[in-house]
Amino acid sequence: MKKQICIKTLSLVSLLSVAACVTNYVNPIREIADPNHEEIASIRKHTNDTYVVIYNPDTCKAIGDACMFFRSHAYAHYRLDHALMRPKYYPALSEKQADCYVAKYGNPNEVKAAVELLLDENRDTRLKIHGDPSIRAKNITECARQAGNWEGS
Repeated sequence: MKKQICIKTLSLVSLLSVAACVTNYVNPIREIADPNHEEIASIRKHTNDTYVVIYNPDTCKAIGDACMFFRSHAYAHYRLDHALMRPKYYPALSEKQADCYVAKYGNPNEVKAAVELLLDENRDTRLKIHGDPSIRAKNITECARQAGNWEGS
């Protein structure tokens, strides 16, 4: 079951309150697969004031369900109105907020897969994981539990 984010807007013409519910709060409108992309996923400004998540399909194939977490994490930076930059330059607070956003609203299987990947001491060392993986895993789990988006929460 998808959760919804609902926004109330006021129409100046009719002076009626309208609720607009958005179910696409985790996934971006457009994604580009780039096998040369060095990151798992990142977000960039595209044409006409639109944004696009770029991800490495080879990396995604290797990490499975965790990939969608990281793609959604990139999009979360946009949804949270963060300044968009290369992943290694995000402040720790922005990273934590994006992780928490996906932990709350993301697919629980993808959230769990990301936590397992972060805690896997035998993961591919070429994966660009920014920040301390164990701290990120703890924060993601905590946010998912608080939101009721964690198995057993």
